[in-house]
Amino acid sequence: MGIEAVKEITVSKILSEIEVKPSIEAEKLAERYGYLAYMVERYIRILGDDAENLLRAMEKPFILKPTVRCNQLRVNCRWLENRLRSLGFELRPLEWALGAYEVVRSPPTPSIGATHEYLKGYYYLHRDPSPLIAPLNMDLGPGLEVLDTCAAPGGKATYIAQLIEDRGLVVANDISLNRIRALVSNIARMGFRSIAVMRGDARKIHRILAKKFERILVDAPCSAEGYIMFDPSRKRKTGEKELAALVKREIEILASAIELLESGGILVYSTCSIAPEENEYVISKILRIYNKEIEIIDPRIDIWSRGIHGIWIKDLSPDVRKCIRTWPHKHHMGGSFVCILRKK
Repeated sequence: MGIEAVKEITVSKILSEIEVKPSIEAEKLAERYGYLAYMVERYIRILGDDAENLLRAMEKPFILKPTVRCNQLRVNCRWLENRLRSLGFELRPLEWALGAYEVVRSPPTPSIGATHEYLKGYYYLHRDPSPLIAPLNMDLGPGLEVLDTCAAPGGKATYIAQLIEDRGLVVANDISLNRIRALVSNIARMGFRSIAVMRGDARKIHRILAKKFERILVDAPCSAEGYIMFDPSRKRKTGEKELAALVKREIEILASAIELLESGGILVYSTCSIAPEENEYVISKILRIYNKEIEIIDPRIDIWSRGIHGIWIKDLSPDVRKCIRTWPHKHHMGGSFVCILRKK
């Protein structure tokens, strides 16, 4: 089937497969917390009695801790840790990500994004730890050639460059010129030489690039439903039809990237959304489009929740249970999704 089959996927078809009718309970909770009712109905069907705990967590932006990712190619991470502590920052090392620290407490000044050490490129500042999960599951090493299809502002692209020890190639693509400016700024600040920046539509990237890659990251533009605590307008911003349009774009981006993946190569798909339509549904569609050519493999780090199956959405692949999910109320980080795919 391949890339041509993607053209047959329409917004109306997607909508017919993902629509959900809100219950009275969902409508009451939606009114109480300010959400669209269909969103809350999904949470109830997935989480049951735990759904309101999710809604409460989304009211608390302070549950997410800014995360410092040390650039060990430029500075000794132990020195950086001690230096930031001397400035008044309280740090908690992440056990699953070497050289990364949650900022538990900050001094009145400076802010963690305005220290001399930050400006020198000694670290990247993430809004929480969840963006580190995808690169850590890409099985990266020195000399690899990697494509990041939606790279700006550069958090994951610069981490990939670190994990290949700045030896190899990272093609960092984005469609937004404004976001590319931030990407270039972060690359220059942190001193990476292995990253080549390009501007293009990720839905058509297989037509733009004439080479294949050993590793690909698709950090897809999404509804950002996992980060409502930072932007409460997202409680009512994305109706079901708008969501179906986002899903269509995500399928197109992922399919285009798969066309550039080498045989035996690994592609990681990620979003900052807890919507199963943007996650398990997208992956299931891709598995059917590429039939036996693509498979889901288990994560290298397995300490979070797994993908969901057996819900109202039609034809979800049972293999999506191998994917990773983070939940704000369970893991104290943004809601996100990561799935590791391999081309057979």
